[in-house]
Amino acid sequence: MTRTEVLLRLQAIKENGARALRLLESKPLSTATEAEIRSLTQWIKDELQNEYHRMLPERAQKAMTLFERSVYSPTIEETWKKSGINRLRTDGVLDQKWQEPLEAVIYNAGKYLS
Repeated sequence: MTRTEVLLRLQAIKENGARALRLLESKPLSTATEAEIRSLTQWIKDELQNEYHRMLPERAQKAMTLFERSVYSPTIEETWKKSGINRLRTDGVLDQKWQEPLEAVIYNAGKYLS
């Protein structure tokens, strides 16, 4: 992937996380709002998991650009493993437990965007 593609992907993750967090903070939550939060969060989880698994094999790492190896791959790995998003159940109760993982996703994805 090119540097531009990587940055666009990180931007999409950050924007979807920010949208889900804004919706989560709105009160009261309508059924449609809850569905959108769940959908955005599931998209983030799927995107992070797919990218994390895509970059795991050594042969995949050898084919990566320097930017992917030095910035994108560590960002995806850290976000997937340490943000808590991988443990968040998108079919569970929408509560404040969702806030911290979403904030971590937004922060990690936005580190290299300026």
